[in-house]
Amino acid sequence: MKCLSTGLEHHSNIVPWQMLCEEKGAKLRVAPINAIGEVLLDEFAGMLSGKIKIAAISHVSNALGTVNPVKQMIQMAHQHGIPVLVDGAQAVPHMRVDVRDLDADFYAFSAHKVFGPTGLGILYGKTRLLGSMPPYQGGGDMIKSVTFEKTIFNDIPYKFEAGTPHIAGAIGLARQSIT
Repeated sequence: MKCLSTGLEHHSNIVPWQMLCEEKGAKLRVAPINAIGEVLLDEFAGMLSGKIKIAAISHVSNALGTVNPVKQMIQMAHQHGIPVLVDGAQAVPHMRVDVRDLDADFYAFSAHKVFGPTGLGILYGKTRLLGSMPPYQGGGDMIKSVTFEKTIFNDIPYKFEAGTPHIAGAIGLARQSIT
């Protein structure tokens, strides 16, 4: 069993897949990018096979600003029966996104990227897939170091702080405790 991603991913779209691969004895495959930061689509297509159980790709790279052809990549994966999760954190604030038009199986982004509260996120998922899966959490301040080969988790208590902390909630709680 394998998971497929690209060389353009933020660690929030690497670490959960590494954890799952370690738990299940799977492998994380990484589609390469070219010198100008674009996914090599022929290489991506060549990596799609029955052994790939999910593809996890960014819509827009957080580091380079590369806008991936996610609709095309989703179609390529679906030809092999592979579901696709799209990390839309960098796309949603800058472009209109229609998950149905993309035919994304999952589409995720952080509320704070669209000036909403911190510590919250949005996950769109097709009902048939969401109904068949357990909850999962990972990423954020819990990480000291990330490479595609290994993640080193942070010290306690940070090890358990997945994602951007709920700052507004913490301030509200502190204020409530004072009065």
